[in-house]
Amino acid sequence: MKNHNVVERMVDNFFDILPDIIFRGIIIIAIILVWSRIINWTSKVVVKLMKRRKMDPLLESFVSSVVTTIMYIILFFIIIGVAGVKATSLLTVLGSAGLAVGLALQGSLSNLAGGVLILFFKPFIKGDYITTTITDVAGTVDNIQILYTTLLTPDNKVIVVPNSQLANSAVTNFSTNATRRLDMMFSVGYESSTAKVKEILNKIADEHPAVLKDKPYTIRMSVQNASSLDFVFRVWVKKEDYWNVKFDITEIVKDEFDANGIEIPYQKIDIYRK
Repeated sequence: MKNHNVVERMVDNFFDILPDIIFRGIIIIAIILVWSRIINWTSKVVVKLMKRRKMDPLLESFVSSVVTTIMYIILFFIIIGVAGVKATSLLTVLGSAGLAVGLALQGSLSNLAGGVLILFFKPFIKGDYITTTITDVAGTVDNIQILYTTLLTPDNKVIVVPNSQLANSAVTNFSTNATRRLDMMFSVGYESSTAKVKEILNKIADEHPAVLKDKPYTIRMSVQNASSLDFVFRVWVKKEDYWNVKFDITEIVKDEFDANGIEIPYQKIDIYRK
């Protein structure tokens, strides 16, 4: 009988507070909807202001991410306030679990610090093509957020890299300098004339319009392999011409070697009769 009375009182209490729960729930939903619009508007305003001041595009995305995160944190405290949970009580609980919270946020704080370091020292900017040693990834820098940096691969895949890894790894930036050296290797048979091969390769470099003529070439025999003579082909090009020149030279060398009877070694078996 006592248990029955307890259940009845619990049900009565629930129905007594149900209108308040529904009211608070409606307010919370309304706050979330309105605050989402405020967050989007604030983020756009921040980006517009930074664009007017012609600030670094990476800084734009980073600051926008920070502002959005702060706005969501404010929303969180507003919601718990409307729900009837005192912020001081929540902070007391978080303070009691300080070690666990600190360990949980350690990676995030490291990524935040990494993002600040990247923006301060500027090892790369938006649009640069980079590779890294720790993450072993490569791509064009698209934007930097509060905790991670986004790269786009040449085939349009998105790579998300934690800021701390980028800040603590060796970054190779292929876009910083206006020119790049194109290093290629071509193999010919032992029957080929060294002078003739060098003449052909130099001619190809001289005639290609994208090869920079004011910088020296390096076209020399590099290695005498077991079945081939290997020639290095090093010329300078503008960074935006790098891949087109690489493909052009590869095709032109094949055609010129064929036209001049220069054999390109491949796997085969030669049988000699005495």
